[in-house]
Amino acid sequence: MPRLLTRRNVLTAFAALAFAAPSFAAPTKVSSEPLRIYATPTPQGDVLRYVQKLADQDGSGLKLKVIESTQGLDSNALLFARDVEANLTQHRPYFDSWIAAHPEARGTLVNVATLLVNVFGLYSSKYKSLKDIPDGASFLVPNEQTNLPRALFILQDQGLIQLAHGKSDGTRAALAVDEKSIVANPRKLRLVPTETRLRAKSLPDVEASFINGDIALTHGIDPSSALALEAKENNPYANVLTTRKELVDDPRIQLLTTYLTGPAVARYITDNYKGFIVPVQERLTP
Repeated sequence: MPRLLTRRNVLTAFAALAFAAPSFAAPTKVSSEPLRIYATPTPQGDVLRYVQKLADQDGSGLKLKVIESTQGLDSNALLFARDVEANLTQHRPYFDSWIAAHPEARGTLVNVATLLVNVFGLYSSKYKSLKDIPDGASFLVPNEQTNLPRALFILQDQGLIQLAHGKSDGTRAALAVDEKSIVANPRKLRLVPTETRLRAKSLPDVEASFINGDIALTHGIDPSSALALEAKENNPYANVLTTRKELVDDPRIQLLTTYLTGPAVARYITDNYKGFIVPVQERLTP
């Protein structure tokens, strides 16, 4: 089990501030003590910077210190070690798997809102449709269990394989689907486990690759070119705002949650991310 990072190690590793400017009316005024949030730069960091603009315009006093996850640090370890007050880096299945591996954090770290889904898709720069891909083709798939089922369910939905589980419904059985769950593979497709960013970088050199929406966006890939996309409705892979249980009632966390689940942020996501990323907003009760 990895060691949790200490405050001294983390705070010397990074620092980044978010900034200001416009759009809807916030309720209460809160303490201006900055709320430190570790976030993926795009889209989560972008959304938080937009929230800061809303808060500045509204005069709510909310100040966000957005620390971008370019160092590849463990966002939940930072939160558990009290080096940040929240993180916005992960979907619910990843959070659940992290908690399972770090039982000391169970009950301490909680999710307070869902924000968006990075739509997962199958892409190819060599073929224009799935029917053009030859039998025996190699597909790059996630090398981590928290995203592998997304690829396998897309293949099943397209009639290319059959799994022991019917659909991606967020159940424990669905989230545990892996290559051993394939009961039929008539086209003898080869699945090659590959790290997230390599699946995008390798696209010109492979027959097809599964790519996360945020990664596709930053690699200039057009979602309309996807051979297949996962369903956006009832998608269990919504990204979550995570904090510590003791901070759930902090007025800054409450106000941030109000912004993140509000219509202005929904419009911002819809207008800026070309269908790669869709709003899935819900206030959660830990």
